[in-house]
Amino acid sequence: MNSFLPLIFLHSIGFSQKALARIFENDENYEEFYNQINNSFLQNLGFKEDKIQTVLEKKQKLDIGKIIELIEKLHIQIITLHNPLYPELLLQTPVCPYFLYVRGILPTHTNLLSIIGSRKSTSYSRTTLVNIIPDLVREGYGIISGGAYGVDSIGHKITLENNGYTLSVFGTGIDQCYPKENKELFNQILASGGALISPFPLGTLPEPYNFPIRNEIVAGISKGTLVTESAEKSGTLITARLSLDFGRDVFAIPGDVTKATSIGTNSLIRDGQAKLTMSALDILSEYGPVTILTQAEILPTLPKFDDPIEVSIYGLLINESLDISSIANHLEMDAVLIAGKLSIMEVYGTVEITIDGSYRAL
Repeated sequence: MNSFLPLIFLHSIGFSQKALARIFENDENYEEFYNQINNSFLQNLGFKEDKIQTVLEKKQKLDIGKIIELIEKLHIQIITLHNPLYPELLLQTPVCPYFLYVRGILPTHTNLLSIIGSRKSTSYSRTTLVNIIPDLVREGYGIISGGAYGVDSIGHKITLENNGYTLSVFGTGIDQCYPKENKELFNQILASGGALISPFPLGTLPEPYNFPIRNEIVAGISKGTLVTESAEKSGTLITARLSLDFGRDVFAIPGDVTKATSIGTNSLIRDGQAKLTMSALDILSEYGPVTILTQAEILPTLPKFDDPIEVSIYGLLINESLDISSIANHLEMDAVLIAGKLSIMEVYGTVEITIDGSYRAL
């Protein structure tokens, strides 16, 4: 049995991240603990009767086979706070989850900047970010965001367009795709050598109460947070203030004073909570020179693609082997088109066909 499977089972049947951190502070024998779970064991732990019944019912109904299948299919890693790969800056916050579900490659440095803003962003966000993110990427900074509509997606996309490192923090289970329209974006993040992470159990749906937790991680995992287009009352402002609470820097791009989407951003600047930011230099000057120069130096073995369809295909195949029909279904594209792209990718050595006729990434 994978040594972390019992930990996943515990999370799935109702043990919270805080409870798991408390229980396994000094002992990581997850399997032994999981196997002991019964009524009296939970009573001795101080669980109330209704919670005991919920946990026992969930344990009885737990589809272990499905969980194992998901872990293998999506190449999900479990990174606990005892693991040196756990994000260093997140570990320094009081809200760090006991463990993270991870797909892809976590950053090995702390030169990370979170970019947040309105889900209903205007063209102003892209216009300003396209002048800031490329310079940050060239200086070795990775971009963190939440994978949502609007500014989150813009930040991820501009980073990818500039061959940079980007990481998306999910407000759902790592096996969910939310919003569904960003499925291709998430595949591109994985194909580029980035990462998708979540603190939530597998199967967790996008409930409103999940996103404040997601925002804590967005704020805590990076050196600072850049805000663009935020309304007067919004999750964006809450995330910015979380960054301040964690002792991190907040930067804000000033907006049109006549627009509702600028009220929150401008108020951060007015109140002295954020540094007015007009270029990447305003951010970089806070930190001095960085030691990691380019994404190519961080992940030199990853192939680069000029064709967005090839990026999407590679993003699928980096997780699992698939045949042409399955790839076409995943991407909702014509199978003949996919076959042609795969032939080109074979020539360039980025994929290969296996003995059963499926393709896998190299």
